[in-house]
This record gives sequence, C-alpha cells and structure tokens, in this order.
Amino acid sequence: MTTRELRPVEIVMVAYLVMMAIIGLLSDISWRIPAGCLPAAASVLATAWIGGRPGAGRKAALLRYAAPLLVLPVAYDAAARAALVVHGGYLDADVRAFEHAVFGFSPNAAANAFATAPLTEFLTFCYFLFYGAFLLPLILRARGRAALAERYLFATLLTLLICYAGFMTLPLAGPLTGAVQRPGGYLVTAVQTEIMAALDPPGTCFPSPHVAGAWITLLTLRRHAAPAARLALWVLTLGLTVAVVYDGYHYVTDAVAGLAVALAVHALTTRRGTPRPAPPWARSPARAPRRPARTSTPGDAAREPCPD
Repeated sequence: MTTRELRPVEIVMVAYLVMMAIIGLLSDISWRIPAGCLPAAASVLATAWIGGRPGAGRKAALLRYAAPLLVLPVAYDAAARAALVVHGGYLDADVRAFEHAVFGFSPNAAANAFATAPLTEFLTFCYFLFYGAFLLPLILRARGRAALAERYLFATLLTLLICYAGFMTLPLAGPLTGAVQRPGGYLVTAVQTEIMAALDPPGTCFPSPHVAGAWITLLTLRRHAAPAARLALWVLTLGLTVAVVYDGYHYVTDAVAGLAVALAVHALTTRRGTPRPAPPWARSPARAPRRPARTSTPGDAAREPCPD
C-alpha cells in the first residue's frame, strides 16, 4: 500500500504516532509511548489495507473509516507523557505573569467572582457536550454525507493533533494548581469533575484541545446545518470557550491558542477544499431518485434519425 492509497486523515494520524514513538525512544521518557503508538499506527495501516481491498464489506469499510478516531486516545496519552520533554517542568508561573501583565489581573480568578451554581452548570454542560462531537463523523456518514464527514474528520483530527503536539512547547499544569478554585455546580459539574480527575493529566493545556475542537466543528459544519442546529453550535461553542477559563481548566492563553489553531486548520482545509474525494468504499449507500418514465409522443418519430 502506498501513500496515494491512504486517506489524508490516515497519513496524518500515522505520521503523528510514528513521530511520538520516535520522541519516546530518543528521549527515554517512557516505554509506554512507543509501545502504544507503534501498534496504533500499525492498526490504522492494517484497517486501511483490509478496508481498501476490492470487495471489502461494509464492516471492513466502516472500521477503516473509524480507525483514526479510535486510536486518538493513544495519541493523547503519548502527548501527555511527552509534555515535559522540551522544558523539563511546567511553565504556569510564566503564563500567570504574562496574563497579569496583559490584563492587570488573573482572568481565572476574576471569573470566580461571578460564579453561581446555575451558571457553572450551564457552562460545564457546554464543555461536557463536546465529547459528543466525536460521534458526528459517523452520524454524517450514516446519513449519506460521506464527503462532509471525511472533511470534518480530517479537519478535527488535524486540529487536535496540532494541539497535542503543542503540549510540549508550553507545558502547563493548569490554573487550578494556583489560587484558582473550581466553581461549584450540580450534576453535570460533578460528573465533569470526575472525568477531569481521571482522564486529564497535567501538561495538556496549551493549546486548548477543547476550544480548538469546538471551533473547528462550528467552522466546518455551520454552513451545512439547519438554522436551529447552527444556533445551537454557536451557543455551545461560545459557552465552552468561556467555560474553559471560568471552570479553571485553561488559561486565557490556552483558549486563544486553541482558537488560532482551529482558524488556521479551517483556512487550510477550506482553501484546499476536501482533502480528497471520498473513495467508493467510504461512500454511504444512497438511493438515486427515480425518474418518471418518459412517454413517447407522435413528434418523436419525426425527430428520430432515418436509417441508412
């Protein structure tokens, strides 16, 4: 199999996983990085080969389509483990000093002054719903919009992988390691707090993957959504962007950097169009509209060419 037979999203994911495996081997950070990344890259290539064969069934095609998404947790874990490879420590003090110099105060601490339980619950709900974005490529494909699903999947994973690689450039433990406290809410806030405690290691702040992922979702899908869905996308995206600072998950610097990544990827994918037309195996079966049968008229015989 050559790179011409691979989808752009497969190429990007495999390249990222191999890069992280090399970083793990050369820096001797953790054997778990290459031990996770190399099998994940091999699985993407294997599903591409199986799903790309002539006569591959729908299950093989679907597995190939979803493979880059399924190995995303491995990519995130590798980035978290390698966060300190460049600087060797967290740089939160520098970011706090920078934001205080720019704003004259700490935006995270200032947000706490306006905290109420209902507001916390609403903003955290916007943040929590972002996890549902990972189902959108499969939903779009199932609804017969394979080209849009492929473009969205490519743009989203490229955005997230850029953010993951950025963890090494500015490792941050997060605002909650300072004097900032997370506001209290209700059920969603409690669930999200448990998720963050279990699955959000320090060093995974800059750029904010949540902000970047939410904005690339909005930018890619807004013209293809119904008015009500488009309004919901705007509300949830803006709410999430505020929530990352309000809840103490990220600094303003992280949020701005995440937005910048999303804008850059959107400009790249829009300028170049869809990375590549969806191949036949990726297209969802759709019924062609039935044309009404054409009835002959007396004038048809006059228009028919005469036999030689």
